[in-house]
Amino acid sequence: MSHHESHSEHSAAATEMPKKGFSFLLLAGVLLLVLLVIVGTVVVTQSGSATENEDAARAAVRTKNLAELQASDAALLNSYGWVNQAKGIVHIPISQAMELTVRTLNAKPVSTPAAVTPIAAPPASAATPTPTPTQQ
Repeated sequence: MSHHESHSEHSAAATEMPKKGFSFLLLAGVLLLVLLVIVGTVVVTQSGSATENEDAARAAVRTKNLAELQASDAALLNSYGWVNQAKGIVHIPISQAMELTVRTLNAKPVSTPAAVTPIAAPPASAATPTPTPTQQ
């Protein structure tokens, strides 16, 4: 075996070794990346349950606040009370306010609108102007 043949075999073996090492590192990196994605997914899905509990608690508070607001509105709409006592302004139940409004509107005389006369259309000759010849 010559010196040249020995050197080429040594070179081939040397290039095989880094290729195997690179493949191993690539495979290890891909596996590590997949593991990180799985761990991240598990962490996010487990932390979602706390958020869901907080959302449910907030929804319960909002529902309670809405019920209180609707009860307060109903009490104002169906009762008598002062809006501004110094100025003598009161509020009355909405049903009574609607009855008073209907009575007031019915007591007003109904006026008939004045007769509307249509505007006369211009004559057909005036509708389209005739072009005049231009002098050059």
